[in-house]
Amino acid sequence: MKFILWRLALILVCATTSGTAVPQTWTADRVAGVKDLEDMWTVVGDPSRTMGVRGLFRFAVEATGLGWHPERVEVALARARAMQDLDPASKTRGNFKWNSGQNGVVDLNAVEFASQLMGYLRRVQSAQLSAKARAQLDEMMTDAIDGLRSHVVKIDYTNIFVMKAWGLIAIGETLGRADVAEDGYRRFDAWMEFTTRHGIGEYGAVVYYGIDLDSLALLARFAGRADARAKAEKAIQHVWTDLAANWWAPGDRMGGTNARTYDYIYGHGYTEAHTWTAGWLRERPELEGAGWVTGVRYNLSTFRDAVMWRPSTEWTEPIRAQVPRTVVQSWGEQPEQRAVNWIGRHVSLASSGMARSRDERTLVANLGDSPTVPQLTLFMEGRRDPYGYKKQVGGKALHLMPFIATVQRGPEVLQVLSDDPLKTDSRNKPGDLVNLVTHFTVPAVAEVWSGDVRVEPGSVARPTRLATGASVYVRLGDAVLGLRWLVATTTTGEPAALEYIEDAAGGVARRLTLTHCATEPQGRATVALWLRAAEGLDTADFAAWRKAFSTAPAQAKISGNVVVAEVAGAAGALRIEADVLRSERRVLAGGEPAALLSVNGREVSPLR
Repeated sequence: MKFILWRLALILVCATTSGTAVPQTWTADRVAGVKDLEDMWTVVGDPSRTMGVRGLFRFAVEATGLGWHPERVEVALARARAMQDLDPASKTRGNFKWNSGQNGVVDLNAVEFASQLMGYLRRVQSAQLSAKARAQLDEMMTDAIDGLRSHVVKIDYTNIFVMKAWGLIAIGETLGRADVAEDGYRRFDAWMEFTTRHGIGEYGAVVYYGIDLDSLALLARFAGRADARAKAEKAIQHVWTDLAANWWAPGDRMGGTNARTYDYIYGHGYTEAHTWTAGWLRERPELEGAGWVTGVRYNLSTFRDAVMWRPSTEWTEPIRAQVPRTVVQSWGEQPEQRAVNWIGRHVSLASSGMARSRDERTLVANLGDSPTVPQLTLFMEGRRDPYGYKKQVGGKALHLMPFIATVQRGPEVLQVLSDDPLKTDSRNKPGDLVNLVTHFTVPAVAEVWSGDVRVEPGSVARPTRLATGASVYVRLGDAVLGLRWLVATTTTGEPAALEYIEDAAGGVARRLTLTHCATEPQGRATVALWLRAAEGLDTADFAAWRKAFSTAPAQAKISGNVVVAEVAGAAGALRIEADVLRSERRVLAGGEPAALLSVNGREVSPLR
């Protein structure tokens, strides 16, 4: 009887914690899929049209899956072969051009993406291929071995490292090259050992968790060794546990910080190809077109069906049902490589302990109860790009990587950011930056208060000026996020101006912006910020909560290069002492205890 009641409770949890309790599928209409292939063929079959190597192999996979024109698959493979570096003296021998319009190999990841699909074609679809196509693949895979082995990939570059392991295993086992397959298994074992000890390096990556799941599913289904298949399934469970722990159900999205992202406003990404089939989304997502020919083809699902691995409800639903919950996860060997995420019903607040890449978000919050409400993010930048709309390399918005020190305890964060961008990052050249600012983006539907007064945004030309030392509140419904700027300097050491700006009428997001330097920065700027989240507040509660937060003891000072910040958090003092010039975190006190992946203090990773 107890078991029956537990199962009933689990079913109810599934219905209330996801956008829909019904798993979805990408499997689509065959007739429409054939039409998509015909459309793609107009590009694939035209040598004058520029083609991406991933698109050629994806076309081959999908056409083979539908048994459509094997001779056209041969043409696609021939075009891919023409993009492979076959020069014996080349450092990139065996790798591929990312697209046919390039003069040579530019993106070294091309060989991993190509091998992922070549391995699937030759290992899984072999019986459907023509003899010529099999021979073409064997030639390309043989030469790709050099490209895979010569491309040095760090183990925390998760999506490419795991993809490389699958490529070597699939190619080695298909070609009868035991040494190559062994190389792949060795790399996969090393990644499993690293992840078991230190977590996923590309943590919270809203694009790359999906790519990780693709490669892990291929390993779990098609690797020749049973022990490797079992390890891959365990890794899949770990990723889904991570997703469940950090899931922001009101917004149908991952709610925490991200090692890498393409979408600064909503946090959408390719991982939604998996969360959609898990039944976690209310509407089918609009996936990015990377790897396709002229855009996503939803009616071609051979590869999507092959890598779909719906999570067991026992992996995810008991975790998603815990609200509020505090999630702690490691993402590297250093103690500050830690992310914390507090999730309530109508507000969440997440932070990371240090910077990892230029396309990350190290402080993220959520408000409201709808996917239409954008996320709140804090970051430094210098390209007048507060919402990540100005895409650079690979379709990513690349911002600054300041020194970061963070302490988070439940719904409170104390964070220090400091940067001298033309000195701390050699990738910033004179002329690259037009200013130095810190943005905190807020949803346009939210109220913003300065002290006890609700304020309206100004324009770029005439911004609303706020007192830097005053507490600021972002409120939506019964939820609120409070901010106290304890330190905010210009590059000359003066107090930085704080402004509330609406860049475009009708936009979904606005911003609170600290201006450290209005022109190309020459010098260091530093920010110390205290944030606290709360929910369930009516008008009277909100007034009392504002007073309590604004009068709570808090201080920060800069002595030379050392920043000391300490606040009286609701669960105890939070303290940071850091040398921002040396990037030294001397004291980080009062935060959540370390864990591989914990929820409310309990380790939940299946790897432990």
